[in-house]
Amino acid sequence: MKKQVKLKSFSEIAKYPIFCDRLLIEHQISLMHNNVEKALLQFEQLYEIRTTHLKIMEEKLLPLYETVLDEFPKGGKPLYFIREKKLILKDLNRFIRLQGRMLLNPDSVKIDLVELFEEYAWFKDLLDHHDAREKVFLFPVLDRNLDEKNKTILLDELGNMYWKLPVNEVSFEI
Repeated sequence: MKKQVKLKSFSEIAKYPIFCDRLLIEHQISLMHNNVEKALLQFEQLYEIRTTHLKIMEEKLLPLYETVLDEFPKGGKPLYFIREKKLILKDLNRFIRLQGRMLLNPDSVKIDLVELFEEYAWFKDLLDHHDAREKVFLFPVLDRNLDEKNKTILLDELGNMYWKLPVNEVSFEI
């Protein structure tokens, strides 16, 4: 049984992208073993976690971030987070469609795994860059600048949202 997620700080949210990194590797291994169905399930998990995380960032965290700072640090402007989110979603949607086509009609979809994995490498770089921006700017600013009462309320709400995600507890332990 999954335990309720109890977040003590915004910085703890950084564990979810790490879990997604593992999922992407497992997904690639499944593709190398020609287990397309398993690969699709793994990518669907990654998709759900990443899209939920991006939605939380845009709808819950960025508005607060914008209110607690008068001036944004170089590299930490809210616009950068939004632009990265759009690029990430574009690639997530493209890859999830490809996975579905591979499963539904494998004979019509010829995949060059080397080429696909090179695209994943670019995508992974984008994810890493975005995750680093969150870890360096977004999470620490919110941890430092929100009062304890509002911080606790929001972290409880976020814990409930993250708890619903398809995260394997054993794999999640870091």
